[in-house]
Amino acid sequence: MASGDYPDNMRSLVGNRLPKFSQDQSIAVKGSFDFLGLNYYSAAYAANASTSNSVPTSYLTDSRVTLTSQRNGVPIGPKSGSDWLYVYPRGIQDMLLYVKARYNDQTIYIIENGVSEIDNGTLTLEEALRDDLRIDYHCRHFYFFQRAIQ
Repeated sequence: MASGDYPDNMRSLVGNRLPKFSQDQSIAVKGSFDFLGLNYYSAAYAANASTSNSVPTSYLTDSRVTLTSQRNGVPIGPKSGSDWLYVYPRGIQDMLLYVKARYNDQTIYIIENGVSEIDNGTLTLEEALRDDLRIDYHCRHFYFFQRAIQ
């Protein structure tokens, strides 16, 4: 919407399911944001998804990709306490550099970022408060965040 219209690739993939904008609406939304808010937890590998008429079209299938956290049996990073979250700190740098280039160096805020851990009900309060997993996660992400802004 930064340009006042949907990107061409989105138009070709989603088609007539996209809402239509009048010329006045298009002018009103063009560049009408003050910042971009991004959530980053992890990254994934993407491969072309086979297209099939038997799969209903929806926002879940519009990208026409299959996402996976492994390539050739090797995970993208260490697994966290959530099935979907693998730790990949460099991904925050890749995302920030892509968004910077794509949206002409707009102000970016990281809205959400974090990691889950396996619930270990046997830890004492003192052990639980020594949160080495999260400290390491954020240190590594801040390293790549800093590389992106230099």
